[in-house]
Amino acid sequence: MVGDVLYGTYRILDVLGKGGSGTVYLARHERGGRLWAVKEMADENNRLIMEAELLKKLHHPGLPVVGDVLGQNGVLYLVMDYIEGRSLKEILDLEKTCSQEQAVDWGLQLCAVLSYLHTRTPAVIYRDMKPSNVMQREDGSLVLVDFGTAREQKEEADGDTVWLGTRGYAAPEQYGGYGQTGPQTDVYGLGAVLYHLLTGYNPADPPYRFLPVRSIRPELSGGLEKILQCCTREDPAKRYSSCKELAWALEHYRELDEEYIRQRKRKKKIFTICAAVTAMSFAGSLAMDFLEQRAVADTYQARISEAQWAIGAENRMAACRRAISLEPGLSAGYECLFKIFLEDGGFSAEEELLFREILNERKAGGKTFLEYLESEKGQYRRAAYGIGQAYFYDYEEVDGKRASLRWLLAAAEAEPGEGLSEREVFRARILSKIAEYYDGLDIQRKNGDTEASYGEYWDDLRAISDQEVERRDNRTTALLADRELTVQLALRVEQFKKAGVSRDSMEEALSDVEKRMEKWDQEKEGSEYEAGLRQEVKDGLSAAKRALEAAFLAGEEEHGTGNNQDIS
Repeated sequence: MVGDVLYGTYRILDVLGKGGSGTVYLARHERGGRLWAVKEMADENNRLIMEAELLKKLHHPGLPVVGDVLGQNGVLYLVMDYIEGRSLKEILDLEKTCSQEQAVDWGLQLCAVLSYLHTRTPAVIYRDMKPSNVMQREDGSLVLVDFGTAREQKEEADGDTVWLGTRGYAAPEQYGGYGQTGPQTDVYGLGAVLYHLLTGYNPADPPYRFLPVRSIRPELSGGLEKILQCCTREDPAKRYSSCKELAWALEHYRELDEEYIRQRKRKKKIFTICAAVTAMSFAGSLAMDFLEQRAVADTYQARISEAQWAIGAENRMAACRRAISLEPGLSAGYECLFKIFLEDGGFSAEEELLFREILNERKAGGKTFLEYLESEKGQYRRAAYGIGQAYFYDYEEVDGKRASLRWLLAAAEAEPGEGLSEREVFRARILSKIAEYYDGLDIQRKNGDTEASYGEYWDDLRAISDQEVERRDNRTTALLADRELTVQLALRVEQFKKAGVSRDSMEEALSDVEKRMEKWDQEKEGSEYEAGLRQEVKDGLSAAKRALEAAFLAGEEEHGTGNNQDIS
């Protein structure tokens, strides 16, 4: 095999490794000279195709990129990034163990990759975490390789159909008995890897169980020992619920040490004594409650203020996160976060992932931050209004309007004064109407009908594209409504026609939009953004007119009402 050239393109230079999911070769592109890793597997096994299809959907700096999928002489080849560096297994073979600081750093990097996988739709469960599947680049960053056993989670499934994994690192549910694999499965695998890194003991070797790490290395942190014990519990429900939760524990592992806890208890005792004296001075427990609430509020506001003046977006976002962690039911922390997100003019997929992670974080009581926010109706609707607009206007992925819907609907349910003004509630209702159709028009029922009626959609487009919108909200919202009408008419004129919308109705709507554009052009007012929106509406008008003409001209020709003559 070494020396062969696959498809005249990839020259095989060496064998990088062999495993249960195939042989991996080092190859060089004959023309470009770039080095690639090429994974080989017999073509009767479709796992390589599944691996390629899965990796194509994923984009993260801690994951390899798929370059090609080839077939030759009954063999399949998956061409992927070649990661220059060493695997954690190679590092372990050489150094036997690593420091707890290094293990925590690697653990946090792997938590970030696994959290990305687990927050896909559907979630991707890796299922084969082990040192040989983790590569360290020259710059110290880690890459998770070999997705031969990964799978997309199926919510309706009772268990996995195939038992896969590596003995010692694989969680009990990978061998049946605990339902299907999920995020906690990868928590177990990561815990097993960290155990191996810290102790030097392979969990696949005798005694085939996880001993307390300090029984092997007494100098290690008791906090880390507790974390690994939690990761590797047999029952998935008793492990960390997510890699995000595990990452938080790793970031604070020293706070779980016995000495740290003893110090906290001493400080708490001193505080309690002082508080008792203060309470007597302020006439009992009512004053204590007031002081405690004020202290929390002051701390929360301090974090919000820090987010205003801290240097660097990362530091400012960290301050917002600390505020949200203190009071996840208040809207100000989320508004602060999105203000930072939108400073560069867009809301990116990476920022959206961070936002989802924050919503899924949990307080000690077990509720997620989102559940805390939803329980405070006024605060929830205030936050939902800003979040919904960010998705609607600024989200950089294609499904921004669909993603905005749940938030805009929540804001639209508010009564004026319930966290939002009358104008803001009106705007939420307009935008949610637009977003709602993105969720329904193209979803086909089994009988061929769509989830939403094009006739109703046209009525709603007419209703939101109206001069009244400018009066009740502002010109920007009115322009967005006009843009929506013109774009959707250009795209869906045939569907509107089939739903019984008349040509006169469509032409009248376009005429109304055109008159508004002429009026606003004459006024020569508004921001640069509004000027851009006006141009988009004009472009939409031209496209809609052409589409309208073509649709009804075609209909006339079909019924013989056109001007064409038969010259036979």
